Amino acid sequence: MSEFAGRTAIVTGAASGIGRDIAQALAGAGAEVLFVDRNPAVTDVAAAVSQAALQADVAAPDFPGELTAWLDGRGLDHLVVAAGIQVRTAAVDIAEADWARLLDVNLSSFYRTVRALVGALQRGTDDRPGSVLAISSMSADRAVPGIVPYGSVKAALSHLVRGLAAELGGTGPRINAIAPGYIVTEMTAEMLARPENHDRILARTPMGRFGRPADVTGPALFLLSDAAGFVTGHTLPVDGGYALV
Repeated sequence: MSEFAGRTAIVTGAASGIGRDIAQALAGAGAEVLFVDRNPAVTDVAAAVSQAALQADVAAPDFPGELTAWLDGRGLDHLVVAAGIQVRTAAVDIAEADWARLLDVNLSSFYRTVRALVGALQRGTDDRPGSVLAISSMSADRAVPGIVPYGSVKAALSHLVRGLAAELGGTGPRINAIAPGYIVTEMTAEMLARPENHDRILARTPMGRFGRPADVTGPALFLLSDAAGFVTGHTLPVDGGYALV
């Protein structure tokens, strides 16, 4: 998608998994991309495609300020919020600190980042509004035992995407989300490899396989691009049909 040439993008969670693949795809399509992650490996991941990196915790109070400092008054065309954590435990057993961290990283940081960058996103680099993409989850719409707190926070994220899109519809930016299904990443590989999970999940996935981060990249670039110029407030499932059954 050559339309990304000359555009400016920020991608959080860019050291691995879905965030890394989206950031690399944007860079490959010609965008200037800031790769953001708390993992120090983000520096090498960004350098491999000749892009800048910021090692930072998205939940830190000063994080939005670090992004505005990097922009230095410039407009922003694309913001991808892929940073996230998962806590696997029964809902009634989750530690208070883990619940607070889930909220901070998976929900509050998205809100604070969009709020801080909305002016830059409305300007873009050529005085036209940009686009925002959040990474939600299929667990936002269904109860998945063991990750109910995570799914609940992702449900709130999907609602926030809709609400912000409605409020900002006239001025932009467009705001959408992707709800991945079972994607093999560094965060999920061990869980998906367990026999009791592997066979059960594949049996109810119509496409008969787990997803890869690359499966999310195409839909992500579509939602960020001008091809989706009349799409906002939408959460797109990318789950191999899992939610259908």
